[in-house]
Amino acid sequence: MRNKPKPPRQARRVTKSIRLTPEEAEELGRLVEGTAYAEAALLRQWVLAGMQQFRVAEAIRAYQEGHLDVRAAAERARLPVAVLLEEMAARKVAVLEYADAFGPGLEALRGAFGEFSSVSVP
Repeated sequence: MRNKPKPPRQARRVTKSIRLTPEEAEELGRLVEGTAYAEAALLRQWVLAGMQQFRVAEAIRAYQEGHLDVRAAAERARLPVAVLLEEMAARKVAVLEYADAFGPGLEALRGAFGEFSSVSVP
């Protein structure tokens, strides 16, 4: 007799609660009303998106304060270096880590993708 593969096990969930003002709760109800989503599902999605935004903001702050280089900031933000550089550009954050590099973050990109020795620049 063949063993059936076990279905993937879902991670255990932990309940967290927040307190909203009556006005905030009413607004939440209006946002969810008429959608196909459950309120709890949307709240979870919004919290996860907010956590990612917070990670990015904190990584950029640590970079600006000189605590992290671009690569370490990208790791802290859980983003690829190129995506973090786009976020920094959108926020008008200067990448001054390598004053002699051509373009922002070039050294970090070299580290992520390696150097191309066969390419010559005129």
